[in-house]
Amino acid sequence: MSLDVYLYGERVGTLFPAGDNDYRLAYDPELVERVGPGRVLLSNALPARPEPYSAQATRAYVEGLLPEGQRRERLGRELGLDASDGYLLLAELGRDCSGAVTFLPADDGAPRRPDPDAIAWLDPDELAEVVKPPPPRLFSDERRQRMRFALPGLRHKLSLVRDEEGDRWAWPEAGLPSTHVVKPETGEYPEYVANEMFCMTVCRQVGLPVAKAKVEQIAGRNCLVSPRYDRVVGEGAEVRRLHCESFCQALGIPAGSVALGEEGQESEPPGWAEARGLLNAVSRADEVVNLLTAAFCNYILGNGDAHGQNFALLDREKTSLSGPDRKWRLAPLTDITSTVVYDDPIHRGLVISEEYHETSYLLELAEVCEACEFDFEVLRGLASTTANRVGMAVETIATRSKKEGWHQPIVDKIVELASDRSFGLGAEVEY
Repeated sequence: MSLDVYLYGERVGTLFPAGDNDYRLAYDPELVERVGPGRVLLSNALPARPEPYSAQATRAYVEGLLPEGQRRERLGRELGLDASDGYLLLAELGRDCSGAVTFLPADDGAPRRPDPDAIAWLDPDELAEVVKPPPPRLFSDERRQRMRFALPGLRHKLSLVRDEEGDRWAWPEAGLPSTHVVKPETGEYPEYVANEMFCMTVCRQVGLPVAKAKVEQIAGRNCLVSPRYDRVVGEGAEVRRLHCESFCQALGIPAGSVALGEEGQESEPPGWAEARGLLNAVSRADEVVNLLTAAFCNYILGNGDAHGQNFALLDREKTSLSGPDRKWRLAPLTDITSTVVYDDPIHRGLVISEEYHETSYLLELAEVCEACEFDFEVLRGLASTTANRVGMAVETIATRSKKEGWHQPIVDKIVELASDRSFGLGAEVEY
């Protein structure tokens, strides 16, 4: 069975199996003729062309849509599938994905908005169940729409449709895009919701583009609720998808910190040179300033999980295949948390310092400058300004967290860490 691939609700091609755990993407030949070879459709790494893409190129995009780790293993177990087979997982979960893409069985036809009476609204008991850490079951024969969405990452999280007026939630479908991502408190990392809310709010205060978020109680559990930045809600609650892709997808790099290519060679996640090259090629060159500012914020707050899956490109304007070429911008930042406060100083991706127990060294800043083709003195100034802004922001946001009712002790730990690091970094670059 093949899968039809839809972009903005229009069929653009086919995803088809080609052997054990092997699948390929092929664009529709008539579409390629209409838009022209080389036109960016699904991904910058997969421009339109009449020939099917290789398994490696296809997987680099598809795997970037799917969950990872234990979450993925559990999905496979409940569905009775080999969790390593991205094609089989996407056949079950591809009705609602990141960006404007959906994957449907070939005989399903084009996505259609369901009849209002057929929307799968969650009753209070089901809502309480699915925000548990994790829920006792993911899928249900009685609710075929349940959990039929693809969200990358390791944590338990939900992609849901929110009816603001009716204060209710529904499962997404191909013709009913999700509107919000809900991340419940799981207990794996204590007070994780307050941690992420605090770090994201600090970064927004500094001036970075950050996804909107709010701490809400759902069925008595703290949850981080974020309106999806890749969705636009219009009149009559009509929802349109915007297209986006991670840096890994845009560069054709398989998801994960290290993946094996067709030749068995290790493929590293994108570093500074690759990220700068990507932004220069498809977006505005000055976006690298936001990327560097984010790296300084991540260092000061103690977030070492800054890999290429956590940075994305977004086209805020295009909502159909017609019209001019894409205008990619750096997507609002998400998944910003202090890992250091959990004694988990992981280091991967677009980070400034390799040693998170020490301050960032000028030599490392010089290496980043060389990779980004960025002026060293300008970077020193950016580091100094960011350190000063973060130092002030952590105190402001900590006070706000108490007023808004989502303060947790972990916030105080992050404030202490960030205050020390912002002072140390500021002193180092102002020699």
